Amino acid sequence: MLLYSTIAKPLFWILMGLIYALMIAGAPLWADDIGLQMNWWKWLLAAIWYCFLSIGIAAGFTLMGEKEPRAGYYIAGLSVVIMIILGIGLWFLL
Repeated sequence: MLLYSTIAKPLFWILMGLIYALMIAGAPLWADDIGLQMNWWKWLLAAIWYCFLSIGIAAGFTLMGEKEPRAGYYIAGLSVVIMIILGIGLWFLL
């Protein structure tokens, strides 16, 4: 299958790294465009929020891939709901 080939796995991780790098590189430009006054602790809180969001989604999909779909849906759904709530709080803090 193409998804489990020796070419598709490295390409997936290369694309994921590229997406993360572009997002990190574009974050200061985005903040300047919308007029956010960011200092070091606001960047730190935003980075922690983004890491927790990534870990929560990755954990949910890992469980789904390990043939535990019910636990995967719970973890992914719960982490997304929690991160939406924390993201709204972070947005008001910024």
